Amino acid sequence: MKTKFLCLLMIAFSISAYCQKKSPNIEGAWKMVQYQTINGDKAVIVFPGKSNADITKIWSGNTCMGVGRIKEDTTVTDMYFLGTYKLTGNKYEENVKYLFYKPWEGKTIKMTLEMKNDTVIITYPVDDKGQMNKDEAWIEKYVRIKTQ
Repeated sequence: MKTKFLCLLMIAFSISAYCQKKSPNIEGAWKMVQYQTINGDKAVIVFPGKSNADITKIWSGNTCMGVGRIKEDTTVTDMYFLGTYKLTGNKYEENVKYLFYKPWEGKTIKMTLEMKNDTVIITYPVDDKGQMNKDEAWIEKYVRIKTQ
């Protein structure tokens, strides 16, 4: 009887461990290839398109950072970001320490992160259930920078 119980317990534990969502491995350097805004029912791809951007995002340990430049018409904006992050399954949070957009400094931004092969798609802001704010949201797409 004890043996059967232990076997059932082991099977249940194995199934539970297998079914849990694993977080993707995002460590490394990534280059932004698309930036999209959502406003109500309207989705607009800003980059590539009306803006030109050269942005790199790096994840290492629990730290994330981004740096780059955005050019729209004749306006050039230097972009920088530094903070920590937490990734559980596809739920992703960034704790912003420094950001070129000062109102978000010191905030925790809730997002979703989806990884397909060497592409990462980040959607924000989202609520506790991972649902996007349809009134105003952003979607960023990055590809992994290959090392030689």
